[in-house]
Amino acid sequence: MAFSKSFAREVPGSNMPRWEEIFLTAQEEREREQVARQENMYLMRQCIADAKVVVKNEKMMDIQSHILSIAMCLFKKRASHAVFYKEERCKDKFQRHFGILQGLKDSRSLAVKAPKKIGSEKKAEEQKKSKEKK
Repeated sequence: MAFSKSFAREVPGSNMPRWEEIFLTAQEEREREQVARQENMYLMRQCIADAKVVVKNEKMMDIQSHILSIAMCLFKKRASHAVFYKEERCKDKFQRHFGILQGLKDSRSLAVKAPKKIGSEKKAEEQKKSKEKK
C-alpha cells in the first residue's frame, strides 16, 4: 500500500480548503526509507558514543548493557522516523503540483510566533526606549 498524505489547498471563491491527497510511488517510498535508515544508523552511533561519555562522567560501571540502555533512551528522543521523510516528500510533490506560492504560504503559517510580553517586561522595555531617546 502506497504512502499518502493530505494537504489543504485554498480554492478561490470558497472559505473552505480543498483537501488534496498526495501519494508516493514505491521507489520514492523506498528512497525515503533508505534516508531514514542512514540517519538512524548515524544517530545510534552518536547515542552510543554519548552514552559512553555519560557512563564515564558519572563513574558508573562500564558494562555494555548500561551503555546500550542509555543509548536507546537517547536514540528514542533523537531518532527521525521514516514517516517524517515520507511526509516531507509528499509536501514537496504537493508544492510542485499546486504551485510553490501555496506551499510558501503554508510554511509561513506554521512559523513560531514570539510569546506575548507580560506587563513587567513591557514596562522595562518602555523605560529602556525612553532612556535611549534622552
